[in-house]
Amino acid sequence: MRGKHLTMEDTDYALGRTSLEYDRLVEQAELLAPLTERLFRVAGVGPGMRVLDVGCGVGDVSFLASSLVGADGMVVGVDLDSEALSVAEHRRIAAGTTNVEFREGDARAFDVERLFDAAVGRLVMMYMSDPTAALRQIAERVRPGGIVAFHEWDARISPAAEMNQPVLAELQRLIALTFQRSGASLDIGATLYECMRAAELAPERRPLAEIALHMGQDEVGYRRWAQFVPSLLPKMVEYGLATEDQMLDLVEHGLRDELVGAPGPMSLSWLMIGQWAHKRAPPD
Repeated sequence: MRGKHLTMEDTDYALGRTSLEYDRLVEQAELLAPLTERLFRVAGVGPGMRVLDVGCGVGDVSFLASSLVGADGMVVGVDLDSEALSVAEHRRIAAGTTNVEFREGDARAFDVERLFDAAVGRLVMMYMSDPTAALRQIAERVRPGGIVAFHEWDARISPAAEMNQPVLAELQRLIALTFQRSGASLDIGATLYECMRAAELAPERRPLAEIALHMGQDEVGYRRWAQFVPSLLPKMVEYGLATEDQMLDLVEHGLRDELVGAPGPMSLSWLMIGQWAHKRAPPD
């Protein structure tokens, strides 16, 4: 065990581990849930399956998978961050969910009693220094013919600039640059197919690719993007990308004026790519 504040990343984890960040993750999960559910359904996650949630954090992907596998299925969420797991467990108890359990560990080296039918995750492969090796190790915990499905971003692609939202486009640029400086991959969604092939899986050639949008003149879009700043600000300052005053002005004035009450759609995500594969059966 490597320490309670570490999660399954190989980067200088830019988001930090605070109660505000855990709250942001929960709200983010609500916005991305429809996209991730579509991925899991088309990948074949369904009733009765036993599913491994890689880097489960505060538990949202585990809870989503649990609704798909039903009472006869089981989801095991694994993460190295014990504090996030504590939040996840309290949420599980409060919801009365009985087909999910959380364990502290690294899914790449996680001991299993029996192989899983599927391994899934969202916004976790982006932190792996060697995603191909990680996929190979994770697949070792999945039965032959089982599913490996990940929902990841391509931070090079967002419609903000084309939607005449230059302040949001600038904030997204700073967010992406902070992740890049930390070592996280900005284009992992687009490269997952080749990573899965290199890991000797059989990936789907037509992955899902979607951007979450919001319609309505309210604060949903503003809140979505503003919430990144408290979590990322220490690293932004450390990397010399912005000062606290600059980010405060950008968010509290420029971004608020641009998004709150604005007509038309606004993006709630970068391009999200859902890539899945099947584990090849061993040769006879």
